[in-house]
Amino acid sequence: MADELSERALGYQLITQFQTASGQLGAAVSDALRELDLTEPLANLLWLLDPDAEQPSMKDLAGRLFCDPSTITFIIDKLQKRGLVERRPGNHDRRVKVVALTDVGVEQRRKLIEAVTTRSPMSALSLREKRQLHRLLEKATR
Repeated sequence: MADELSERALGYQLITQFQTASGQLGAAVSDALRELDLTEPLANLLWLLDPDAEQPSMKDLAGRLFCDPSTITFIIDKLQKRGLVERRPGNHDRRVKVVALTDVGVEQRRKLIEAVTTRSPMSALSLREKRQLHRLLEKATR
C-alpha cells in the first residue's frame, strides 16, 4: 500500500512538473513568436515544414494540425503573402497541392526553432539528459 501511495505521489509530482515546463515553454514560444512577428497558427505550420523531408500536401497538413482544410488554405495564404512558402503540384499526383518552404521560409523556420529550443526548459539539460528525456517521452506517448 505504501508503494502505491508513493507511486501516486510521484505521478502527481510528474504531472505538476510537466505543467510547469509546459507553462515555461509556452512563455518562451510566445516571446519568440512576438520577436519573429508570427502568430501561433503560422508558426505551427512553419514548424511542420521540414525542408529536408518530403513536401506535405495541404490535406496532410490539415490532418497533422487537426484542423479543417479551409483553415490550412487560410494559413498558407498568409505565409505565401509573406514569401515564406509556395504551393506546388505534387510529384506523384499533379492534382494534389504540396507546400514547400521558400529560401526565406527556411531561414524563418530556422530562427523559430532556434529561438524556441534555446529558451525552452529543456535547454538547461545536457545532451545526455535530453536524449534520455527523449527516449522516456517517446515511450510514454506511444
